[in-house]
Amino acid sequence: MSQSLNEAVNFFLFVFSELAVLFILISFFVAWINHKLPAHKIKTLLSGNRGYSVAVGLGAITPFCSCSTLPMTIGLIQARAAFGPIMAFLFTSPLLNPFIITLFWVTFGAKITLLYAAFVTILAIGSGFILEKLKFDRFIRQDILPSGCNVNTEVSKNSCDSANDSNCSVQTEEVPVKGKKLLTAAIKQFISFAPYMAIGVTIGAILHGYVPAEFFGELASGADWWLIPLTALIGIFLYIRASTIVPIAGSLVAKGMSMGAVMSLTIAGAGASLPEMIMMKRMFHWPLVVAFAVLVITTACVTGFAVNLI
Repeated sequence: MSQSLNEAVNFFLFVFSELAVLFILISFFVAWINHKLPAHKIKTLLSGNRGYSVAVGLGAITPFCSCSTLPMTIGLIQARAAFGPIMAFLFTSPLLNPFIITLFWVTFGAKITLLYAAFVTILAIGSGFILEKLKFDRFIRQDILPSGCNVNTEVSKNSCDSANDSNCSVQTEEVPVKGKKLLTAAIKQFISFAPYMAIGVTIGAILHGYVPAEFFGELASGADWWLIPLTALIGIFLYIRASTIVPIAGSLVAKGMSMGAVMSLTIAGAGASLPEMIMMKRMFHWPLVVAFAVLVITTACVTGFAVNLI
């Protein structure tokens, strides 16, 4: 077995196993929270302008990678939270978690870290607001939605505002939590995602095993404006995690790559990897998946150009 194939196989086995465990654990935890916390309270917390700040704060404290953010996103959808804040959470969770912020601070210092956090926050809120106003919530797959409810804002106002609405399964009495039932539901949810996860991780494994490390070193010698959108596109096609992207970024800066290009690679790679988007296809129809990718690339490019100018 060649070294590249061996690396690809090891990457697939490790990442797929890790994501499977994380997916089931997070799904179980979110189901437990949804069981204990009435859905109308979650909806209230993540509604209106305040909902965006709560969503960003929730994203900032959850140490998830782009793929393991998805079970939490499903839980928010099923709790009938507002669509804009849900998308803001989906943007910020893999980009503003404590781990990546700490690594940024240690590697690049306070100024760069604060600039990074500010641009990601502003653009994530803006992206969520745009998607909600354009009613992209209609592209959520029906089997993801809670039975009897619709995430669409106008429909929700009519059918899901009342805590006594039986169609929304709002529990007014405490029902004992059955851990076995919640775990079974979490495993079933994972099984429905497993084929998409396998395809995404396979692509990531091939790229990991066969894209030479020298490729990024060659890019580092470029200083043209097109390097920023190029690194954003490259980042989308890789499965880059917080634990690896910041050390890579530090070495690329040392080799001469502009900080803007490094920021662009970091945001695109950590925020919307190809494996994540393939898994998102299980939750959303193509227009929303494509819109999400375009907005992440836009965020990466805007941040990259702004950092270079500053």
